[in-house]
Amino acid sequence: MLRIAITMLAVGTGLGAHVNHEKVKLPSAEWQQQGKASDDERVGFTFALKHSNAAKEWLSQKVSEVSDLTSPNYGRYVTVNEISERMKAPEAHTTTVVNSLKNNGMQDVEVLPSGDFVRAWCTVGVARTYFKTDFCKWKSHGTVTTRACEGAYQLPSEVSAVVDVVTGLIRFHHTVSKFSATSVSSGIPVPNFIEEVRSSYGLTGVSPSGGNATSCFTQFLGQWYSPDDLQTFEAKYIPAQKGQTMARKVGPFQSGTGEEAALDAQYLLGVGAGVETWVWTNQNKNSINNEEPWMEFFSNVSSATNVPNVFSISYGEGMNTLTKVYMDRSDAELQKLAARGLTVISASGDNGAGCGFLVDMYHANFPAALPHITSVGATANCKLGSRTAEYSSGGFSANYTRQAWQAEAIEAYFAQPNVKFPPSAYFDKTGRGYPDVAACGSVAICVHGICDLSVKGTSCATPIFSAMIGLITDARLAAGKPPLGLLAPALYQIYKTDKTAFNDVTSGKTEGCETKDGWEAAPGWDPTTGLGTPHYPSLLKGLMNM
Repeated sequence: MLRIAITMLAVGTGLGAHVNHEKVKLPSAEWQQQGKASDDERVGFTFALKHSNAAKEWLSQKVSEVSDLTSPNYGRYVTVNEISERMKAPEAHTTTVVNSLKNNGMQDVEVLPSGDFVRAWCTVGVARTYFKTDFCKWKSHGTVTTRACEGAYQLPSEVSAVVDVVTGLIRFHHTVSKFSATSVSSGIPVPNFIEEVRSSYGLTGVSPSGGNATSCFTQFLGQWYSPDDLQTFEAKYIPAQKGQTMARKVGPFQSGTGEEAALDAQYLLGVGAGVETWVWTNQNKNSINNEEPWMEFFSNVSSATNVPNVFSISYGEGMNTLTKVYMDRSDAELQKLAARGLTVISASGDNGAGCGFLVDMYHANFPAALPHITSVGATANCKLGSRTAEYSSGGFSANYTRQAWQAEAIEAYFAQPNVKFPPSAYFDKTGRGYPDVAACGSVAICVHGICDLSVKGTSCATPIFSAMIGLITDARLAAGKPPLGLLAPALYQIYKTDKTAFNDVTSGKTEGCETKDGWEAAPGWDPTTGLGTPHYPSLLKGLMNM
């Protein structure tokens, strides 16, 4: 697991001069330098232009209004065009960046429709001069990517002043997933996990309501699902849905046997019981072997006019590996989606309490512990009464404060006299607590036409929960109500008034660091499974009444 320490440098030397913009500690042994990159290699970069303070204030206020159940503007979302008009960079800033790139050998310079991202391509030779850094090939587990050799880059001072971050230079993706797949031993029967999930969570007999809602899973980091394996899964476990396919494929597509992608496809579609399902592929021309999917994904969705109602994301990494400005910009992108009424749901991660490359404190995961996302932990199995999965990530962010809508639930957890907490130096109890909810973390998938592959992780739980939210969104749309948008505040509000909306998980604990314990499950919200697993009938009732 890649652990990198990051320092933001601000050095000014006058207009036109280059200044240090970002620097990271070189990656650990997980990534190995393979020598210098060829001068002729073509590389791409995305520049995230800064938002003005006025734009950021408007966005924060708008998200608060449309997500607050007590607000008269709840659910009154804005269009992508209004978001773009409000959040686009000042014209002078865009011109500065575009002219700088074009005048220094960059090609295919493009301002994205959102108005706050610029993409450009060039050769490594041109990039070396522009960013004042050399480029190397880096390899990890068979994946080879091109990045700065020394983990740092510079920008012309006038560009640095108007840019948050540049992708494709210094960030290396690493996972906080212990997603595992093993073949079930011969002779051991494999349960129908779709039926088990439906039975445990009150979904038996549930079907779409005719609201034309759409749910979508993401494919990052070389993962591709197989349509043939999806059909095999349907024939074996959900014959009533046999023949259902992905209604829309956004981005390029090729059939593959990625286990993560297979899991997302089979369980988002399977538990969704007929809700229209999409796949959003981030392996576009600027992302193949990019190893940095987040800003590319956010910029693509930010510029798209046709988007799904619900996004299910089963990827993540430690917050301690990213700059604060990178995370702040990512959360701003999530706010833009929330203002449009999109629901984004993320796996909490599979590293328990969150051991980082430093073990002096627990580290929260990204994007799960950002303020404007809903995160999903995992139980050990799909049965009611299951304990928390030891790997299920959760805790408290050291970068973002506790959200007002979860304050009461978190205080109740710390007030419990019989719960053993980790050493206080290991966490900041005032931080954003996660996960928000949980679902089954152990199922089986079909890969290569064989349906005996057992998989575990919060990657299992996320498409299951997302599928249920897709069904509820469909019911709301059919009833003439708006989609759910930022979901987490509503979940905590429903919990206050109807605790039957969640199956409380009260046993088990998560992994800690070295000799330190992780978090213990307890009645109510806890940092292992959040509010608990969903009870669909009660959750549907609560979300329909909003």
